[in-house]
Amino acid sequence: MTFIDILLSKKVLITIALIALFSILLTFFPLIGTLGFEFSLIIAFIGAFISVFISAKFVNLDLGKRYTRERRFSDLVSSIFALDFLLISIPFVIGLLSSLIRDDCYVSEGTIFYALMPVITVFFSSCLGLLSGTIFPRRGFLVGSSVIIVSLCFSLWELYKGPAVFSYNPIFGFFPGPLYDKSIPITSTLVIYRFISICWGLFLLSALNVIKEFKYQSVRVWDFFALLVLVLILVVSYIKEEELEIEYTRNYIIENFLTGSMETEHFVIYYMQGTPEANNIKLIADDHEWRYKELKEFLRVNSNEKIRSYIYPDTETRKRFIGAGETTIANPIHREIHLVYDVFPDPLLKHELTHVMSSEFGMKVLRVSPKIGLIEGLAVAVDWNGGIYTPHQWAEAMIRTNSAPEINEIIGSGFLQAPPSKSYTVMGSFVRYLIDTYGIENFKKVYRTGSFSVYGRGADELISEWKKFLDDFFVPDKLLALAQYKFSQPGIFQSRCPRRIAALTDKGLKAYDDGNFYEAKKSFLEALSYNQSDPIIVEGLVYSYYYDKNYNELIGLINKSQGLPDVYKNILENIRGNALWQLGRVQDAKSVFGSLLGKTLPEDVRRGIEIKLSAISNGAEIEKGMREYFSTRDEQYQAVTLEETIRDFPDYSPSYYLLGRIFYKNGDYKRVASYLLESESLGLPSESMEIENLRLLGISLFAKGDYEKAIKRFQSILNLESNEVPKEYAIDFIERCKWARNRR
Repeated sequence: MTFIDILLSKKVLITIALIALFSILLTFFPLIGTLGFEFSLIIAFIGAFISVFISAKFVNLDLGKRYTRERRFSDLVSSIFALDFLLISIPFVIGLLSSLIRDDCYVSEGTIFYALMPVITVFFSSCLGLLSGTIFPRRGFLVGSSVIIVSLCFSLWELYKGPAVFSYNPIFGFFPGPLYDKSIPITSTLVIYRFISICWGLFLLSALNVIKEFKYQSVRVWDFFALLVLVLILVVSYIKEEELEIEYTRNYIIENFLTGSMETEHFVIYYMQGTPEANNIKLIADDHEWRYKELKEFLRVNSNEKIRSYIYPDTETRKRFIGAGETTIANPIHREIHLVYDVFPDPLLKHELTHVMSSEFGMKVLRVSPKIGLIEGLAVAVDWNGGIYTPHQWAEAMIRTNSAPEINEIIGSGFLQAPPSKSYTVMGSFVRYLIDTYGIENFKKVYRTGSFSVYGRGADELISEWKKFLDDFFVPDKLLALAQYKFSQPGIFQSRCPRRIAALTDKGLKAYDDGNFYEAKKSFLEALSYNQSDPIIVEGLVYSYYYDKNYNELIGLINKSQGLPDVYKNILENIRGNALWQLGRVQDAKSVFGSLLGKTLPEDVRRGIEIKLSAISNGAEIEKGMREYFSTRDEQYQAVTLEETIRDFPDYSPSYYLLGRIFYKNGDYKRVASYLLESESLGLPSESMEIENLRLLGISLFAKGDYEKAIKRFQSILNLESNEVPKEYAIDFIERCKWARNRR
């Protein structure tokens, strides 16, 4: 058959119509409806089976005619390849048109992903179909499809048994892991792996060629040599998978990178030698054991199987080894967690341990709930860490502002489509209500099955009860404004160009962290061209201008910023005050800072404003030192500036407080305690700052092993603080101190 004969056959025409229809249907959905990673991933799946079908069916038709000339068989193979690539070009054109109509910003990256994923998949699958159709003339498609399915199942098995949440496969190319890591870069590893996929296709094609040569008794040495070279490449690539960053085993990680280890009663903790985590590993281990004790009592579970905790030095290293960068990962199946332990106590440890310890009452095999919303809702409900307010209060604030997602929509797979900050909080509040009202044992049954029948009522009735329960909570105007700030980021399915914007934002943040503010500004400005109202991008850009000392441009940028939540506007106004201060317009800056104290702000920003106003009020020399401190992100320069201020003005308490915070961030708790004790004795400008000083001092004293003095500080917080959440934090730490004292 010629290319035209194949193209005009009934089977091919139906296939063309189906793939075109399917591609058009994709364009109606967010995220997957434009030419990008997700679109390429889906088309790769479909393209694999279509190309196997076409190749196996039509190679079978012509082999029976016993062509004796090599050229005729190569013509047939070329026609089949041309047809398969023609078929895969149809979704590309549709996806490209969809991107252009929607003015999508990911076209160039999407085109590269399409070339690396569906195009190479079709080449591999066409080769597979040609070989299976040749060997099994009547069952070529069945055999080829079976190979594809086995390959996919093998990848699922690798995900199940391994530590990584990413996967490479010749069919779909690459699965990146967590949905919440929005940036999916085109890496050298992906390019290398797809080259290996091409080699697999060439290997299948070479095997087909050898079979054909045997058929016509014209086998050449070169044919076997080419086959041998391809086998060698594939064997070496398999052996060197870890060096190529295609797949990692737990043994490879702990033998080559996380080489330090510590075993406790309930944990085996792995960490990198020579890091701050290594210096504080005993403290980190105790943090694990304390959280285990709390969760064991709350969840009423008991297991003798130890939990493995992998502590990576940074998000980039964790991303490399398991595929999760900004997303912290727990693996209930294998009872392990993967952390980046930035500060003691780790704010995510309890949440992730909940996932692992709840595996005792999860489904068989997967050891989790069949409902994603219940999985994450339980972790939030047990951790119960909502910052200065509880998840109940945040959820009620969202309900009153009509921004809360509906429980019925996010309890299952819809959980992944909603903005994560909202879905986590709302489900956490709902689950906590169920546990407090009906008991943990009943909830365990709900968790295992996903059914609310144990309560004797439907989900809608339970949701109504929960909402009525939340009605009794007092929600101040400040909380409503903070909720708008906290939950302003849309989910990935609601965003325009989320992958492109995330990549630019990540690039800008990395440059910002490295002190390269010029490159940071470039990335943030480009990201802003796609979404001018994204507060994270605006804030990053404004700070980049500020630390690059472009104060006049910064002020102009802030004046033009519109469409942001009120709290973000207040944050930008604070930065404008900083710029005025650095320009020497002290009274103008003081006026800005003073006006902000009456507005809604995050507590850390408010404390910074209180220090700046204190410095301005204390005279020119102190004001100059504090202005230098607030002019830079360089911690060494900040520390030197603060030391000079302490030397010249030993009675100025904020200098000790700020220097203590720098050492706290770096885990030097002995020096933290010495400076915060001094700021405590001198007194700080506000009660809020005094409470924060007590909190950090109490943690540092605990870290030093001085439990009695730590208890004293947290008891002082109980006496000063009126908000229930900080009081519960203090009570928790008092209990931790008593527990640690008894263990010692």
